Amino acid sequence: SGSTGVPKGVLMPHRAIANLVIWGQRESGFNDPARTLQFTPLSFDVAFQEIFSCWASGGTLVVIDEQRRRDAHELLEFLTTARIERLFLPFVALQGLAEAAAGVARTSLPGALRQVVTAGEQLQATAALVEFFEALGNCELHNHYGPTETHVITAHHVAGPPSLWPDVPPIGRAVSGARLYVLDEHQQRVPFGVP
Repeated sequence: SGSTGVPKGVLMPHRAIANLVIWGQRESGFNDPARTLQFTPLSFDVAFQEIFSCWASGGTLVVIDEQRRRDAHELLEFLTTARIERLFLPFVALQGLAEAAAGVARTSLPGALRQVVTAGEQLQATAALVEFFEALGNCELHNHYGPTETHVITAHHVAGPPSLWPDVPPIGRAVSGARLYVLDEHQQRVPFGVP
């Protein structure tokens, strides 16, 4: 977890990732086999979501080298040639990918891509992102949130035409098996509707 600016290891029970994988298969459309890119380094919690959600659905995990992972143009080309169908990316990498796709012929875009999950940073529906998803056609965008200590706890499918997406899509609702609490400055629960 690096949310404090200082990377640290976090000991977690298996139930958080198991719950996430089960939820994904039951409710989020991740139950079909898909060619999934292993983009995230193994030291980041999202790597476990990439790996286990892929394997649990009978999909194929595709590994990328460091050079292609760090270069948005090479990543875009790799997604296309490797026929990646499911992709997990932090927003900054997704934005870079969308910018790299600007001006690229639609036939050179990753046409097999049907699900993109972003987490780890606030999702923003930038002009480049909207243009990218419009060009992809039927690719779903999912916004996930959760601290490393609990893995993903909320999810939102950003639905509808990309041109109508809100500038800052919501983080969504609790996934099955997770509870959300809104606390005040004294760490006490606030009633429904109270900011």
